[in-house]
Amino acid sequence: MSTAEMLFERAKRLPEALQAEALHYVDFLLARRTAEAEDRDWSRLSTAQLARQYSPEDAIYDDE
Repeated sequence: MSTAEMLFERAKRLPEALQAEALHYVDFLLARRTAEAEDRDWSRLSTAQLARQYSPEDAIYDDE
């Protein structure tokens, strides 16, 4: 039995109010996953922008 099927079977036994709460939690998890993907995309964009502007002369700032 898949995890989704187990969730469905167990959720059916909950009262309606708790089923709604579980649904809200699933929505939260999906939104968080979307936000994390968006953060990764922005990070990649920022890194690409910095890489284009970084020159070998800037390497002196890397030495410490």
